[in-house]
Amino acid sequence: MADVTTDFFQALASGGPHPELENAKGTLRFDLRETGKRTVRWLVALENGTLTVSRRNAKADCIVRVDKAVFDRVASGEQNGMAAFLRGAMEVEGDQALLLPLQRLFPAPPRST
Repeated sequence: MADVTTDFFQALASGGPHPELENAKGTLRFDLRETGKRTVRWLVALENGTLTVSRRNAKADCIVRVDKAVFDRVASGEQNGMAAFLRGAMEVEGDQALLLPLQRLFPAPPRST
């Protein structure tokens, strides 16, 4: 079974330069809480449109803590990341401004008809 979150981060890593992020510079760490006490971490480094993604547990300019189920919905486009943040489903520590340009890379929720 495919993992939406893993697919999302792998696509980021292999997507080449992202012109929409050309002015962004810094690191974001996503701490995704799974059932039980396990936390899966993804580290994203932004450098003028280039993204580097790893599974390292390192210091970051911005740390996002969220249940993996919520992040799966954001990564699949089922849920808006900003809406999840405003509802308190995502905790953000550090430089929150780094999330704004990155949000452009998340898929948009499907349109209602």
